[in-house]
Amino acid sequence: MDYTLLKKIIELVEIYQEGHSSQKVEDFTIWLNNTLFSANSGDEHSTHDELVLAFKLMFLNKELKKQTKSILLKSAISSIDEYSFLLHLDYQESFRKMEIVEMHNLEAPTGIEIIKRLLKNKLIEEFPDNEDKRAKRIKITNKGKAELKTIKPKIDLIFSKFSEPLKLNERIQFSGILDKLIK
Repeated sequence: MDYTLLKKIIELVEIYQEGHSSQKVEDFTIWLNNTLFSANSGDEHSTHDELVLAFKLMFLNKELKKQTKSILLKSAISSIDEYSFLLHLDYQESFRKMEIVEMHNLEAPTGIEIIKRLLKNKLIEEFPDNEDKRAKRIKITNKGKAELKTIKPKIDLIFSKFSEPLKLNERIQFSGILDKLIK
């Protein structure tokens, strides 16, 4: 039997114990993870690992869109981006059009199309910006609030189920990790 892997693990445990007093497996696991997968590790698989990570993020995004699509089919809202626009407008009185488009990390034409669909369905309304006469502001209408009230509990349920496998501390860590990637 080949004990190469076991010898390597013992070597890593010895290195850990030289610099750390904790005997918890959890602390060792965190140290091991940071040691093996740090950006400076020079691991030849890092490019592959980065691709896998990007693929997994894209997969999760598509999965959430797919799950919310069944709810949105029965709604005046046609995309998760439209839902997000309405949600943000429900929390704040109004936004400049480009302000909300940039907040959602969308290209201007895509964001403007979303706004046009929401305007067409009378879920939002636009009005002049008092500070910049060239700009238009948008706000949610009562119809938009009613639509949001109808579908929000259903979408919240999907999002809750999505993160259900994670413990609270894992959700907090995951959120912090995503924040690092977003910056």
